[in-house]
Amino acid sequence: MFRFAAPLVLLTGAAILFWQWPVSSDDAPNSAATAQPNITLMTSLPIIWGEAASMTEIISGEAVPEPIYAHWQARYKMEAVDSLEALPGSETDLIILAQPKAMDPADIAALDTWIREGGRAIILTDPMLVWPTELPLGDSRRPLATGLLSPLLDHWGLELLAPDETGSEVVELELDNLVIVTAGIGTFDLVDPANETNGQCTLSVGRVLAQCEIGDGQAILIADADFLNSGFWSDDKGWNAGQLSNAMKLADRLVSQLIGKTS
Repeated sequence: MFRFAAPLVLLTGAAILFWQWPVSSDDAPNSAATAQPNITLMTSLPIIWGEAASMTEIISGEAVPEPIYAHWQARYKMEAVDSLEALPGSETDLIILAQPKAMDPADIAALDTWIREGGRAIILTDPMLVWPTELPLGDSRRPLATGLLSPLLDHWGLELLAPDETGSEVVELELDNLVIVTAGIGTFDLVDPANETNGQCTLSVGRVLAQCEIGDGQAILIADADFLNSGFWSDDKGWNAGQLSNAMKLADRLVSQLIGKTS
């Protein structure tokens, strides 16, 4: 379980969030779990092929994925899907929803049932995505500007709240000893917390993260997805290896937190 410590602190426009992570210092997956977990990914973010990739480039292998997706491919058995219809009975160890497009009721029901039966999920749902795109409004390839998982969150007793007008500013989040850069961070609120029928969720200080026990399974939710954007991992001198590493470490720690419970 996550252990939440000090409060959300605002310093010169930077949101600083502290909590402690019960994982090893090298962020390696739990040795009791499979060496390469099977992870199913559903996302609207242009991290798999890149936003401008053509079908010819995809088929030829010339399309370049975002660094976070390349990292996941090297570390895990990753499969990107547009539907969860094949989820029941699959060998999936973990699902990552990273700002997914609107899910139909059948997919929501399949996900909820799968988690209740012992599944694990990481859900990044951003109420104010600041991900830059040159695709025109209405283009189905555009990343989703705001999270559309309200039916699922409501079923679990959660509400996703957008930041105020200044919320799109770039901020630094400090999570234990990791500092990541992001923007448009939302928060969660508990809806009828006394009712534990559908799920029992605990919010981090600052309410940016929710950890939910759903039946026999578990979900970790973050009210942000922009931290996956490699555009936040660079500085005036080019690539900032520390930012790149920390964003990847954060994602890996979430995976380790959940996969470690599958043994």
